[in-house]
Amino acid sequence: MEYDAFLAKAAERAGVSADVAETLTRATFEVLADRISGGEARDLAEPLPEPLKSWLRTDEEIAKGYGANSFVRRVADRAGVPRELAEAGIPAVLATLREAVGDQEFRDATAQLPKEYDALLSPGSAAP
Repeated sequence: MEYDAFLAKAAERAGVSADVAETLTRATFEVLADRISGGEARDLAEPLPEPLKSWLRTDEEIAKGYGANSFVRRVADRAGVPRELAEAGIPAVLATLREAVGDQEFRDATAQLPKEYDALLSPGSAAP
């Protein structure tokens, strides 16, 4: 999936502009790369175009352990948006990521996340 197409899909799903979708995508990818292992982050990044690919890169091999609420807060802080916007944007970005990399690759990477993340991983679900 091309960069502009990715952002357009994420924007449509989140109900935001392409600029806001770009900000939310970058923040979501950077926080996700922090929360999953380095190997899984690299695997997710592989099929993506730049700069999406670079936003999922990490030098850390070991995932940091924090919950879904902290994930949302970190994305909101990094993006400089209200929590409510991050709560709406994260599932939209992750649904678009799943579409871009394929269901199996997405499930492999997100299998490391505890069940409390399910609301973020399923489009249309309420975030924590």
